Amino acid sequence: MLILAIALIVIGPEQMPAVLRSVAKIIRELRAATNEAMRELNEALEEEQPPKPRPKLPPPRPPQASEPPADQSQP
Repeated sequence: MLILAIALIVIGPEQMPAVLRSVAKIIRELRAATNEAMRELNEALEEEQPPKPRPKLPPPRPPQASEPPADQSQP
């Protein structure tokens, strides 16, 4: 609201409609360009091959009774 009041003072009431139309046109063009870029990015991602599945690892084995726990340090 404050920006609009300052713009009205600086630009003047006669030029304000033309300036607002120009600003609206720029916003529409930016929005269209953004939508186009997002569409192209989504298409490129859809075309990309899915990653190869990773091999399954065996489950971790429980520690043996003779092995000390890994978190204890030896002096």
